[in-house]
Amino acid sequence: MTTARRSLLVALSLAACAGHGPSPAASHPEGPPPPLAEWDGPSIPESAVKAFEALQASAYAHGEREARAALSRGELALQTFGLPAPCRERYARLLWHEHRIEHRALSDCAAVEELRAHGFNKVMEAEIGRRFGADALAVAARRAGCR
Repeated sequence: MTTARRSLLVALSLAACAGHGPSPAASHPEGPPPPLAEWDGPSIPESAVKAFEALQASAYAHGEREARAALSRGELALQTFGLPAPCRERYARLLWHEHRIEHRALSDCAAVEELRAHGFNKVMEAEIGRRFGADALAVAARRAGCR
């Protein structure tokens, strides 16, 4: 991966992670950042945007393939990323004890990892719904105090 592509990936990943809330060690500026429309930073070349979009599509497809491989091994799992919700431990325990669904917390908050997890979870959620009912995850989330 070239330095320019890596820098772009890091910048876009950090922007995506901002939606998950700051990490405990992050410093906070005096006020909110300006909207993207007001961003006066360097423009991103169209070729870089297209390369990142291709990387995103590849990551999502990789997550779907990873989930199908896990299902073929008899594994059920969900992946999470970003800062943990307060109810995550209770939710993970409920899923494991009631349905043998493993909870896999990803260590990094990166846009590509997030897309891979979305692809993975899309496949897994469909199978979990087929096996345990369409509302099985929502019921577990409510019981864990997540919603």
